[in-house]
Amino acid sequence: MKNKIQVSIFVLWLLSLATLATIYLAWFIYPLENHNLNLAASVSLSDHELLHNFNQLMSYLTLPWVSELKMSDFPSSSEALAHFRDVKHLFHLVQVLFLLGIIPSYQFLKKHFNSHSLWLHSRLFLALIVLPVFLAFLGMMIGFDQFFTLFHQLLFPGADNWLFNPYTDPIIWVLPETYFLHCFLLFFAFYEILMLSLWLWSRRQFKCYQAKERKSFRLFS
Repeated sequence: MKNKIQVSIFVLWLLSLATLATIYLAWFIYPLENHNLNLAASVSLSDHELLHNFNQLMSYLTLPWVSELKMSDFPSSSEALAHFRDVKHLFHLVQVLFLLGIIPSYQFLKKHFNSHSLWLHSRLFLALIVLPVFLAFLGMMIGFDQFFTLFHQLLFPGADNWLFNPYTDPIIWVLPETYFLHCFLLFFAFYEILMLSLWLWSRRQFKCYQAKERKSFRLFS
């Protein structure tokens, strides 16, 4: 039971790590998105003005001490503010899970590194690799629009305030689905790299374990 709890905490920490990496890299690459998609021009702002507004939004979403969302050039309806508040709470939850999971995850890895026993979880890592691939295939089958809708319905059950009206919440003009698609791809890449690395590491340990077992068998046979 204890081992299952440790594994669950470790997997949850990996998910939070991949999510946080995606959030902060998505913040970092937004200027590239603006350049490639010509977002600033679509709302008659300069690049500097748009990025200033985007930084205000992301600071509100990621920094606990920023308690109020105020964007210089984008008004927000009460529905949009409620949605951004929900997103902020989710981001903070991920940050808390990451911080709380650092020490137990380090202890988990250290234990299995020293005992060369990570291979005991190789099937779990393989399953965690395959599952997102299946979900990505499903997303391609139904289309990103439908997948994006299902994603929001899962994270925000019973709410529809994430469906922005561009006339009352013009920020949606500079947060196109293409940008969110790239964010999903970033998460997928981070997640798969983490899980694949652990699976390869566990397989390497398993091969070493098999070699030792064969050597022991020859010595005592």
